[in-house]
Amino acid sequence: MKLRQLFFLGLLGIVIQLQAITPTGNGWRCVLPASQYTPAETWKAQVMIFNDGQRYADNYYNQLLGTPPADINGREWYETDYQLTDGSRSWEEKRSPFSSDASYKNQPSSQWAVSDIMADIYLRRTFTVEGGFGGDLWLSCGHDDAPAEWYINGELVHTVSDGWNNDEIIKLSAAQKALIKTDGSENLIAVHVHQNWGGAFADCGLYEDLTKNTEPLLNTKQNGGGWPCVFYMLDSNDELSSLAPKQWAGRCTDEYDWQYGYGPFSSDNDYFLNTRWGSTQHPLLVRRHFELSADIIEHIASYNFEITCSYDEVPKVYLNGTLIWQASGWNDNAYATHQLTRSERALLREGDNVLAISLQSGGGSGHVDYGMNIITPYKDPTPVVAPKAAAPSLSTMVYDLMGRKYSANTPIRIINGKKIIK
Repeated sequence: MKLRQLFFLGLLGIVIQLQAITPTGNGWRCVLPASQYTPAETWKAQVMIFNDGQRYADNYYNQLLGTPPADINGREWYETDYQLTDGSRSWEEKRSPFSSDASYKNQPSSQWAVSDIMADIYLRRTFTVEGGFGGDLWLSCGHDDAPAEWYINGELVHTVSDGWNNDEIIKLSAAQKALIKTDGSENLIAVHVHQNWGGAFADCGLYEDLTKNTEPLLNTKQNGGGWPCVFYMLDSNDELSSLAPKQWAGRCTDEYDWQYGYGPFSSDNDYFLNTRWGSTQHPLLVRRHFELSADIIEHIASYNFEITCSYDEVPKVYLNGTLIWQASGWNDNAYATHQLTRSERALLREGDNVLAISLQSGGGSGHVDYGMNIITPYKDPTPVVAPKAAAPSLSTMVYDLMGRKYSANTPIRIINGKKIIK
């Protein structure tokens, strides 16, 4: 696991860093396969790697080891007419996936970094398109670690300054989409990813007509940072197994003896450490509250709700006191997902709701990061010009999860410091 900067949420001033929309795998067309989402369709790229076996140290964090030299005409490595250069390092043709693991998603990897060894990878991938696009276009830009950049036909379209996210995918703007030639002539995606330590991954791909919008109702560390909760540490797994869910997981549980804090929880100084959890001695109970309006309860069938959870170990998730998902063992840095069934959505109530989780103690390290997403049909934000009016007081201002004043295109709002779905 990797150390990363921690982000915190204020109890009243909630700030959400909304991640790029996550593909659902439905209603989208693969234009250019990415290793993360279409792993069976491997692809070739011209590759230059800077890896001299330098072991990671904190003073090297996010420092690049090198950049491909400009060609004889002064063109940079990401430009379309760049002539591949040789020197102390050469460009070589390699096949995806580009990972630190020997294989990634059942495909043999072109390994460019391993373990605690630092490295930089540069990719040049060419492709052609005939006939244009009918819908929105999305760039798959998985990376582990950063800094990282993606260029389309020589123009920078996306950058990441820190962290890692193999699942990252962004919607291209109209201007960025227009960079792609659709007459059958050659296009170029150029990618750079820096590796600090631990796992390494570099990816790119294009997908059309993503139709789902995912917003965090209860954020995880991945899409918002630390999250407020109440928690309780038990004395043994036997004590955990003796508890009935109604004793601790329901809406009306007395929280007098519970501690207020912020997740995620971890036993180690790793990515998930916001509150320390002695996982070898104590099972853990966590409760997270969220509110739903009467409108969404009335139209609940038009929304999908998804649980997401990274765990170690043996989690059980309860919605308003009813068990809705569980797993054995642990899943390291990955996130399991579970979409609520019709009967599970019926557990949701107007007003206060509770998403609770229990985890067993174990012999090794432990952590938990969990939340809930709301999934709706994707709609582009449409600017609205409102008539001038007196400025509202702070107590009546309404914001969406990006900190913007409320727009009708998002079902989630923040009112007086609380997350509300309308």
